[in-house]
Amino acid sequence: MRFRQLAAALAVSTCALGATAAQAGVTDINNALDAMSYYNLIVRGDVTTTSEVEGRGFVGGSLKGQATQFNMDNLSGYGLTVVGDTVGGKKNTWGDIQVGGNVSSGVEFQSAAAQVLTYGGTLSNTNVNNPDTAVKVVGLQTTLAAERNELFGDPSVSGDTGDFDELSTYLKNLAATDSTSLTGNNLTFNATSGGDVAVFSIANLTTALGATSDLKFTFPANYDLVVINVAGTNITLPGGFNFNGPGSLGTKVIWNFYEATSLDFGSKAFYGSVLAPTAQATIGNFIEGTAVFAGLTANGEIHTPGLTPYRVPLPPPTGAVPEPATWALMIMGFGAAGSMIRRRRALFA
Repeated sequence: MRFRQLAAALAVSTCALGATAAQAGVTDINNALDAMSYYNLIVRGDVTTTSEVEGRGFVGGSLKGQATQFNMDNLSGYGLTVVGDTVGGKKNTWGDIQVGGNVSSGVEFQSAAAQVLTYGGTLSNTNVNNPDTAVKVVGLQTTLAAERNELFGDPSVSGDTGDFDELSTYLKNLAATDSTSLTGNNLTFNATSGGDVAVFSIANLTTALGATSDLKFTFPANYDLVVINVAGTNITLPGGFNFNGPGSLGTKVIWNFYEATSLDFGSKAFYGSVLAPTAQATIGNFIEGTAVFAGLTANGEIHTPGLTPYRVPLPPPTGAVPEPATWALMIMGFGAAGSMIRRRRALFA
């Protein structure tokens, strides 16, 4: 994968400088951010869906459910990656497709240009007509599983944490810079101080939303990133509030459900990218932004645009004297931790 190649190249240059554990941790965090900017939906385990994903999808388990659509924006590269099997209804996909296991549901090629289906198991219920092609690759599932394990941790290794866990923990530990306000029945998020990163902290999202009829969010035009750290293990959004944007909120906002194991969005539309790497999630409407879950049952859609690419710069290697520009970069921003987040300079080719 392109984000993996980028991270590998970064790791090689880091080792040449004498990498520290801190540098390795930042590389993992950046790899998670790269993945969130590349994919629209990323799930560690199974996905059961009856709906669509407008951008690219990565499914670490099997893809189940009725006929679905992936990568409707027709973005380059793999529109759909599945580590396990595809079962159920047809998977209508734009862009190339890779399935580590069996393609038993069948796939439908939707792009006008030639598409390639790469699979590791068996292929059935799929019509492959020129110029499209299907190629079996022995060992593909092992390769894709390694990608998943880097992102989410290897379940066969006790205590192994993946890149998303490291990112979620990093964001959780950022000091809050702003707070919500409740005016009448309106719960408002408005980052007012200005800077690179704004951080909100919510101890109980269900309670906070239960007292409101409208959740309002001012688009953070003056920030590169807004983090909303949400506590709680079992979270169900109440049904009595409305959340009507603004659009493109997912490009700059991450809702970090850092300890959630169950996350039910009910029938609510939700704006902003969602980072919940240990949560089994259920959605009944749509999420606009990148979504990261441990597992997903979706009766709703995942919409683009997703998270805008960002970088966390590497700290200097042990014993090295940073260049003046490096010191300047490290001390800018709202705090010692938050100051390290910067908009990344390069997009995927």
